[in-house]
Amino acid sequence: MNLDNSEQIEEMDPQGMVEDLDTFPDQCREAVSIGEEIRLPFDLEKFDRALVTGMGGSAIVGDLLSRLLDFPVETNRGYHLPKTARPDDLLIAVSYSGNTEETLSALRDGQRRGMRSLCLSTGGKMESYCSRRSVSLVKIPTGHQPRASTGYMLFPLLKLFDEAGLAGTIDFPRLLDEIEGMTDSWNSSVPTERNEPKKLAEAFAGKVPIIYGTKGNTRVVAYRWKTQINENAKQPAFWNVFPELNHNETVGYQLGSELMDNGKVVMLKNGLDLEKNELRMEIMEDIFRDEGIDYGLARAPKGDKFSKVIGQVYFGDYFSVYLALLNEVDPSPVKLIENFKSRLKKKG
Repeated sequence: MNLDNSEQIEEMDPQGMVEDLDTFPDQCREAVSIGEEIRLPFDLEKFDRALVTGMGGSAIVGDLLSRLLDFPVETNRGYHLPKTARPDDLLIAVSYSGNTEETLSALRDGQRRGMRSLCLSTGGKMESYCSRRSVSLVKIPTGHQPRASTGYMLFPLLKLFDEAGLAGTIDFPRLLDEIEGMTDSWNSSVPTERNEPKKLAEAFAGKVPIIYGTKGNTRVVAYRWKTQINENAKQPAFWNVFPELNHNETVGYQLGSELMDNGKVVMLKNGLDLEKNELRMEIMEDIFRDEGIDYGLARAPKGDKFSKVIGQVYFGDYFSVYLALLNEVDPSPVKLIENFKSRLKKKG
């Protein structure tokens, strides 16, 4: 597979996952416009925190909001909300399809607890539920994979919280321009020699990625990279965070050179880490060299925290899709997930 051959890419990617990435700036701009139109029957600043419930590519929105906002946000993944959920929390239910059974169950759970709710979806059962219960719904465009619709799900909520004064200061025009600049550097028409996600994909071809981030900073990025590699490249990937991994996983590299032939570590850096975590990563580099462990670094684009975090997520999305092409698999279908859902429906 030649990542610089557009004909091969089109043949391998008939549903247009690469095109979704190449047009991500347009998605983000449209999503900001959607956010500008949101009108809620309540004031966001009156809540103690936001509780985002969702699954898969929808739930990552909660993790990103938690990292980016100057407001407490917790992400829930499952059929029920945590015991700590209370009416003073804002419940945000995110389901791209509108039919995610866990998310619909958690939404009903929150409604029973008297929580004010905001939903975001393309429609489906969630839209019907919101219509019956007079729950606020932000409707976004359909026609994409949920994991390729992060802009549509994230930016309306970022805009909403920004207008409520809960996001610090977001310069949306500059942020959108910076994302477009990233696309100019990483899109499928840029040759590998000048395209960092393509280079990283080639370095990881045939390897099992182990992605390391840091608590409170690049944790969400590391997890997103892991799940995108799973869904797009159809292969295993693993993740962990500093400093916790230094209290357990580090010891696993004692026999690493014997067991890690197909493993390769990548550590995420963005210049926003605690000095102690920076030091931990430097020491781990020394240990990897001593133990003969293959590793690399992935740095975030320049800019403020919004550009760095969103940009590093975007980089990882490209990386995972280019890795899929090198694996010679179509990045769009998720056959094993559909197979699992079918079996679950029959047995449930």
